[in-house]
Amino acid sequence: MGIITVDSVSKVYHQGSVSFKALDDVSLAINKGEFIALAGPSGSGKTTLLNLIGGLDIADEGQIFFNGENLEKMSDGSRADLRLHQIGFVFQAYNLIPVLTAAENIDYILLLQKVDKSVRQKRVKEILEEVGLSDKANNRPDELSGGQQQRVAVARAVVTDPAVILADEPTANLDSKTGRKLLEMMKEMNKNKNVTFVFATHDSMVMDFADRLISLKDGKIVTDQRK
Repeated sequence: MGIITVDSVSKVYHQGSVSFKALDDVSLAINKGEFIALAGPSGSGKTTLLNLIGGLDIADEGQIFFNGENLEKMSDGSRADLRLHQIGFVFQAYNLIPVLTAAENIDYILLLQKVDKSVRQKRVKEILEEVGLSDKANNRPDELSGGQQQRVAVARAVVTDPAVILADEPTANLDSKTGRKLLEMMKEMNKNKNVTFVFATHDSMVMDFADRLISLKDGKIVTDQRK
């Protein structure tokens, strides 16, 4: 069994009298240390699948296992605990806290984990060095470029040493040069830390970086290729 197993999963969203099947009987296994792109046009189901894997939403049919645990059978509190300790999230819109500095944004997740202050300070300093932002530690998000904000978001996701990083369109708001630098940094983290990365994307550059490309259309997997 992989670190993540998706078994015959379907998800339907309802808006008034209209129903939309976002995922239709999807199955796949994700192994430790993979660098995967879930690709497809808008409405293909890639973000829905990412949200289900991360326990942010629950499937209507089928099951998802994270390290052998059935997400559907876990309580809301247990899923929140899983997200806090084992999953890092990177979003298209960065989702940094505006009033906190870069260092404080990264530190916040460790604070939630109740990590000792001296350990937190050491880890934040190390991760800022790793993402090349030591000189921006005391800058707030509005004092950083888009690329710098996204690097802070990646640092925040990685600082807890999670098993999996889930990234939803992380390069969408970046120019191609900045996006490439971000991907190179994440690929390095993938190799050095053996962290599993799963991207939801329609950016061809992310697809090129991926070791495995899973294409979705109309809520179904149409191709699953390892490079």
